[in-house]
Amino acid sequence: MKRIICLTTLAFVLSILLSQCKKEKGEYTLQGKVTHGRTGAALSGTNLNIQKKVVGSSTYNAAYSAAANGQADGSGNYSMTFERENFAALKLTASYPQFISREQELNVSSFAVGSPHTQNVVLYPEAYIQLNIVNSAPSASTDLLKFTFISANFDCFCCSTGFKNYLGYVDTSVTCKLYGDQWLKYQANFNFVGGGQDSVVVDSVWCAAFQTTQLNIEY
Repeated sequence: MKRIICLTTLAFVLSILLSQCKKEKGEYTLQGKVTHGRTGAALSGTNLNIQKKVVGSSTYNAAYSAAANGQADGSGNYSMTFERENFAALKLTASYPQFISREQELNVSSFAVGSPHTQNVVLYPEAYIQLNIVNSAPSASTDLLKFTFISANFDCFCCSTGFKNYLGYVDTSVTCKLYGDQWLKYQANFNFVGGGQDSVVVDSVWCAAFQTTQLNIEY
């Protein structure tokens, strides 16, 4: 009888100790909603993952590793729980087909055990712009076109803002991804040293989501 009581008491003590250890270590929860940046509609099925950088007892790992993965539900809501550690950095990435993926740094100090942290995510539909520049019969090898997109937000560096020079004979194309359903403004400066009238053209082109828009510059 005493043995049974002792075993019962030991099991009870162990359960308390284990629960205290678990409570001391704890877990963090990140939750939020994923929406369409143009319409505000929920983006159900969005894939999300949390990446972490952890500081050990005497070491620091500069590389990110996976902390948690999840998916938005039918209403665009998500919730992910991950083990509390000594984090140096946290980031959230979200991806959805034909939308531009997003990566957001998370404030480590905003997380607390037992208190979910909310981080909403807005994703924008992707689109492409194909710029075609042709000067097939220049009046002089010094014909110069200076071209730039104005205040554009691209998802690559190939079409970054800033004037680019095209001299003499030109027949080139470049395609870049950008945020869809927006007017893309551009400027073209034509300088005809060998003859012809110099001019400056400032215009805009509508870039519809999920499509490739052609912009042709011929001179």
